[in-house]
Amino acid sequence: MTTTESGPNGTQRRPRGAGWVAVGTAALLGVAALVIGGLLGTWQWDRAHQQASAIEPDPPAPLADVMRPAEPGRGEGRLVEVKGTWAEVGVGLVPGREVDGTEAVLLVMPFEVPASQTGTGQAATLPVLVGWKPAADVVDVPRTGGEASVSGYVRGGEGYEAPPDLEPIGSAIWLGSMATSALAQEWPAPVYSYLVVSDTSPTGWNPMPPPEDRSRLDIRSLTYSAEWWLFGAFGAALAFRWIRDNGAAPEAEKESE
Repeated sequence: MTTTESGPNGTQRRPRGAGWVAVGTAALLGVAALVIGGLLGTWQWDRAHQQASAIEPDPPAPLADVMRPAEPGRGEGRLVEVKGTWAEVGVGLVPGREVDGTEAVLLVMPFEVPASQTGTGQAATLPVLVGWKPAADVVDVPRTGGEASVSGYVRGGEGYEAPPDLEPIGSAIWLGSMATSALAQEWPAPVYSYLVVSDTSPTGWNPMPPPEDRSRLDIRSLTYSAEWWLFGAFGAALAFRWIRDNGAAPEAEKESE
């Protein structure tokens, strides 16, 4: 049993042995904070890599399950499918690109999604990147109109760039980039914010290359892992600072006896 002793001036001295107990407890808490924070941070780090979203995941989903017209773009990389008709308006041509080492022109066509498949109860226009041609071979464009089914993967649009000053080709619209905001000024509204890259192409046009195998890490889990590591390090630092400031007290008591 630990007893309390009086100091030289009648003051109460700390019970012998209590300082070492406090120091030992603080050391254990510091180590525990470091270990727990490290383990939880490592678990979140692994989770971030395990939940990385692939560019070509999942079987094709109905378009309305992935994105809706006139809403912020989402679902990049998802495979989708939808039935509708090719809208009878001018197609888009995007020059100045390179595909398979060849200077190319991309073809973007307007696909009218019926109200029953948009998820909003209103028909909308979906930009579909259907293929490419070497720049020197682009002398005409496919005719639009007619029912069709589109399947492919979702990709984001691009920032607006002014259209080039080129000779018109049929009813096509020259575009500086695949900016859906530019297409929204030419096609029936509302227009989807993202495009779909079709897995089939019109006759005479080359299909787009498949997307590269890549993934995007789960940023939220990465942030959580960093937070756990910081919490663990902070807890350990507090404990060992307390030990540094107070750990000499028991020894000082011995020397003062």
